[in-house]
Amino acid sequence: MDAAILEELRRRYAEPHRRLHGWAHVARMLAEAEEIAPAIADRPAFILAVLFQRAVFDRSRPDGPERSIALMRDLAGPLLPPTRLARAAALVSALASQDLPETRDASLRGDAALLLDMDRAPLGAGPAAFEAHAAAHRAEYTHMKDDTYAAGRAAELRLLLWRERIFHTDRYFLAHERQARRNITGLLARLEA
Repeated sequence: MDAAILEELRRRYAEPHRRLHGWAHVARMLAEAEEIAPAIADRPAFILAVLFQRAVFDRSRPDGPERSIALMRDLAGPLLPPTRLARAAALVSALASQDLPETRDASLRGDAALLLDMDRAPLGAGPAAFEAHAAAHRAEYTHMKDDTYAAGRAAELRLLLWRERIFHTDRYFLAHERQARRNITGLLARLEA
């Protein structure tokens, strides 16, 4: 990746309103991508998606993913083939929707499953790390009143609990599913109290 692009991304991920989705989040996902590199079908597109996933970020606006994709196309477009950019854009969109893309491309679905699971991995962290994650998540919604935030977050977490599996891939399911369900259940109890 071009040094000027990385510097621009680091600047964006250091914005003061970010508490959870800063450079540390990206760095964690990049480190995990290195560990699971053989499982990733298109590593350059995957890394591009990790880098640009929330490059444009404002919780009070719903168009962050689209703007992040547009920024990715502007900055990296001249350096990469259109098919790679399209695949990275599909991965960013999957992350934004928190669902697998509807496609017959099994490799794209597989990469999206890994990306979603990497993003959700903190839900299955130990209690202290999970509490820090939950506090950082709340801090990104300072524009919302406590009761509004609690209702929305509780609904989002309930949807995860209702799924047969929170994690798509066996790797993340085996490592994080049980703890994630415990963490989410405890947070839901506090949100709904």
